Amino acid sequence: MASGIPATAKAPAASVSGVPAVSGVPATTPQLDRNQLFALLAVLAGLLAPHLMRLPLWLGGALALLFGWRLWLARGQRRLPPKWLLLPITFGLAAGVLFEYRTLLGRGGGVALLALLVGAKLLETRSRRDALMLVNLGYFLVVTNFLFDQTVALAIYLFAMVALVTALLVGWNTLGGWTGRWRAALAQLRFAGVLMLQALPLMALLFVFFPRIEGPLWRLPQDRAAARSGLADSMSPGSFSNMSKNDEVAFRVEFDGDRPEQSLLYWRGPVFDDYDGVSWTQAPPGGGPSPRVERAGGGASVRYSIMLEPHQRPWLLALDLPLALPPETRLTERLQLIGRRVVDKRLRLELESTTAYRAARQEEPERLERALALPDGFNPRARAVAERWRTLAPAARIDEALRFFGRQGLQYTLAPPLYGRDAVDDFVFDGRQGFCEHFAGAFVFMLRAAGLPARVVGGYQGGEDNGGYLIVRQADAHAWAEVWLEGEGWRRVDPTFAVAPGRIREGLASAVDAGELPYLMRLDGNLVKRVRLMLDSAVNGWNQWVIGYTPERQRALLRRLGIDDLASLNFAAWFLGGLAGLVAALAGWLLWRMRPPARDPARQAWDRFCARLARAGVEAAPAEGPSDLARRAAAALPHRAAQIEAVLAAYLATRYGGVDALAELRRTVAAFRP
Repeated sequence: MASGIPATAKAPAASVSGVPAVSGVPATTPQLDRNQLFALLAVLAGLLAPHLMRLPLWLGGALALLFGWRLWLARGQRRLPPKWLLLPITFGLAAGVLFEYRTLLGRGGGVALLALLVGAKLLETRSRRDALMLVNLGYFLVVTNFLFDQTVALAIYLFAMVALVTALLVGWNTLGGWTGRWRAALAQLRFAGVLMLQALPLMALLFVFFPRIEGPLWRLPQDRAAARSGLADSMSPGSFSNMSKNDEVAFRVEFDGDRPEQSLLYWRGPVFDDYDGVSWTQAPPGGGPSPRVERAGGGASVRYSIMLEPHQRPWLLALDLPLALPPETRLTERLQLIGRRVVDKRLRLELESTTAYRAARQEEPERLERALALPDGFNPRARAVAERWRTLAPAARIDEALRFFGRQGLQYTLAPPLYGRDAVDDFVFDGRQGFCEHFAGAFVFMLRAAGLPARVVGGYQGGEDNGGYLIVRQADAHAWAEVWLEGEGWRRVDPTFAVAPGRIREGLASAVDAGELPYLMRLDGNLVKRVRLMLDSAVNGWNQWVIGYTPERQRALLRRLGIDDLASLNFAAWFLGGLAGLVAALAGWLLWRMRPPARDPARQAWDRFCARLARAGVEAAPAEGPSDLARRAAAALPHRAAQIEAVLAAYLATRYGGVDALAELRRTVAAFRP
């Protein structure tokens, strides 16, 4: 038992918030008073609060009613509802959860059912035993929050909530719960904090050495209708320009060495082959081997790690183009990096890319035919212009298309007009205002009309430097073209560069008016921006070292410690040795805390004086003060009365007079010989 926490006192068992005990509850069962119940309601509400934004409105309202109902009963000292009323309410709400989620398992349905059961349990909670069940469920509610979000802000919040839950548990096992005495409540909270701090070393040891789990946490089934963000499966007018108004982080990148210049930072995502006159969509996936990617023109390789935010799709983002791939990923026949499963949580990848490359120098005829296909009857003016380029060499057609875009007086804007059926004609010849999807889509359309296989590539371009890493936001979403040249393979061509080179060289903020940018990108080095970047640095560290501690990183760390197998003796030695070290450190700290307090030097000198008096037959009586002892000793040893008086004066001056007479005390004690 920690100091400052008194022993448990018996709580009265006769009432629940002042209400007499009901039948079925033993009279000896400790009951909750109102303060204990209010504390329990507050803590459980705090644990459920992060879930409210994920739960449907009707379920959030039902939980509010259940909590409010229990609070109303406690404040008015009313009886709890009978079971014949509680059971239909509980089963009815459970049926609503089943109807809403089509399941009672998984993250959505399972957590909604748990929240509902916590609210229903409150309406039959009358004893401390019931409350302890809810407190233990509170720890489980902490874990369920991490099934949806693992941000550092949520971790700090839940750390505080764990302290409150633990304080409740401490209170009900020591002071009888939070009874309204603030000093007692603070003592419980302080004791809970000490317990949590003592557990941190063991938690760190388990975090580092306990085998990491592959795939979704605990293999829970994932929700089919999980929220999606970022790039979509198709590209239509407005899809990228709408993303440019979103300053949420898409991913963060740390480079191993020098970072490529801004104009080379093309982060490749989905590839769009098919066009129906309105939208560009991805072609069905093929099962062919991964194309070969080679460095070209003396291009250097770039090593980097990327922390990808969840977007609920299987594709990954990589610097165009990757040379070395992470485990369990592959490069499709369209040079698109994909993983084995959808990205439903933060994912850390280590990659190697080159910005100067030759890729897929041999291509399937069916794929080239798809890259030439155009819908009939669309954009006749653009077709007519592009037809005249067919007499040029393939590379010259690309140059002519870029010159054509540059001559048209096109404008780069985040708020382009809505074009009609012949959207390419309307954009190129009439409206002349567009975003990257307009430039890329129109450019690919005209190159196909000129007889060159081409396709649209979606992804991100650029990023914001934040010290040691790069922040790429949804607003950096970009689309460009990729053109097939015989003997060379697929070449990246960005028509946006021909119209708004500042967008590629310096970023989105240099190409559009400040009023069109999202909030964070409008800030230019002011205090708010600096604070946001500092907070993002903390978030990045959390993501890299906690969320990003993947099985691959754990295996790499263990290999540096000489552990190749989790079942090896080396692993057992490190783990058990670390555990033994923690136990020894804790035991040493406890022994140090329990050591007897050191006596002050004045008291030590006085005790030596008392020992000499005892040898002369004058023993100190229990609770006898120094003056009384000295008076009795002087009477018994009159020939040493002056020495005894000198020792007493030095001792009293040192202990009680605030005078530094310790040296005189030691001298007189040493000179005393009875």
